[in-house]
Amino acid sequence: MSTTSSRAADRTYIAAIDSQILFPKESIQVLEVQKLRAQERLHSYAYPVLTIPNEIISEIFIHFLPVYPYPSLMSGPLSPTCLLHICRRWRQVALNTPRLWRAISLPDCYGVDPSVLCSKLELWMSRSGCLPLSIDMKEICNIVDKSCLELLALHRARWEYVTLAVHNDSDALTIQDPMPLLRQFEIRVEISGLAPRALREVPRLRSVTLWNGITHPIDLFPWSQLTSLTSMNSPIENTAILQLAVNLVHCHLMVWSDEILLSDVRLPSLESLILASWDSEDEPVTHYLETMITPSLRTLEVPEAFLQPSPIDTLRLFISKSGCRLQGLCITGQVRSEAVYRDAFSSSIPELSFDRALIDYDTYSECV
Repeated sequence: MSTTSSRAADRTYIAAIDSQILFPKESIQVLEVQKLRAQERLHSYAYPVLTIPNEIISEIFIHFLPVYPYPSLMSGPLSPTCLLHICRRWRQVALNTPRLWRAISLPDCYGVDPSVLCSKLELWMSRSGCLPLSIDMKEICNIVDKSCLELLALHRARWEYVTLAVHNDSDALTIQDPMPLLRQFEIRVEISGLAPRALREVPRLRSVTLWNGITHPIDLFPWSQLTSLTSMNSPIENTAILQLAVNLVHCHLMVWSDEILLSDVRLPSLESLILASWDSEDEPVTHYLETMITPSLRTLEVPEAFLQPSPIDTLRLFISKSGCRLQGLCITGQVRSEAVYRDAFSSSIPELSFDRALIDYDTYSECV
C-alpha cells in the first residue's frame, strides 16, 4: 500500500539510480572525445616514405634499374613496370619519369601476337618522352616483327644504342633515315645475300657489331668514323672493311678459313685486338695476323691455331712489323706449351695469359 513515506523513499531511490546512470554517460562521452582525437592524429599521420619529394623518388627508381644504356626487360623484377604497382602516388611518379623508359630489351617474339607487342612498345615509347633510346634484342637470333620494327623506326631520331635482327633487306630499309644520336649499332639480317642501304647520316656512330650474311658490307657504314668494331665475317671481307676503318681503337674479329691472299691493313690507332674462330670446328685462319700493322697495339688475344705453323716466330714477326709494344698477350684454345711463350715473351710483355675455354659471343657484343 502506497503511503507518503514509501513514495518519498521511491523518489529518493530513483534519484540515486539517475545519478548512477549519469556517471557512465559522462565517461562514455569522455572516451568518445579521446577516441576522436586519436583518430584525428592517425588521419594527420603520413608514412615517412610518402613524405619524400617526387624528385628524390624518381632518382631512387632510376637507380633501381640497370644503368643506362643497359636495357630493362618489358616485364619482371628489373622492369620499370613493376614500379607501377606499389601505390597510386608512386605509379604517377614512375609514369612521369621518362628516364625509366629510355632503355628496353625486346622479348623473344616467337609465339607472341605482334599487335600485343606493338601496343606495349607504343606505351613504352610514349613514356620515354624525347630522351635518347637504347633498344636491345633479348636474343640476337630472334627476328623483330616488321610491324614492331616500323613502330620503333618512327623513333629512330632518338636511337642511341641499338641491337636488331631483321628478316631481310626490305625490313632494313625502314631504318635508313637519319639517326643523329646513334652511337652503337648491331645488326643481323636473317636472309643472307641481301644488302641494306648505307647508313650515312649517323654523325655520332662510333661502335658497330656486324654479323655475316650481309652482301657488300663495305657499303653499309661510314667506317672511318668508327673507334670500335666487332665483325663476324671472312678474312677477305674483314680486310676490305678494315682498310676503311682506319681510326679503330678496339677490334674484335670472328673469322673462318679463307684461302685468298690478303693485302696488309694498317690501323694506326688500334689498341686492342681480339681474333677468334666462328666455330671450334672451323679450319684455323693462319697468316691472318701477319697482314695487320698496328703500331699502337697494347693488348692482343689470339688462338694458337691462328699462329701456326710456328707460333713464336709468327708473333715476333707481327710485333716487329707493327712496331708495337704489347702490354698484354692472351693465347686461347689448345695451347701446346705455355712455357715456350713465357720463355719468349715474359721479359717484353708484362701480362701473359692463356685461356683454353671457347670464346663466348657475349665477349663481342659488349659495349667498349
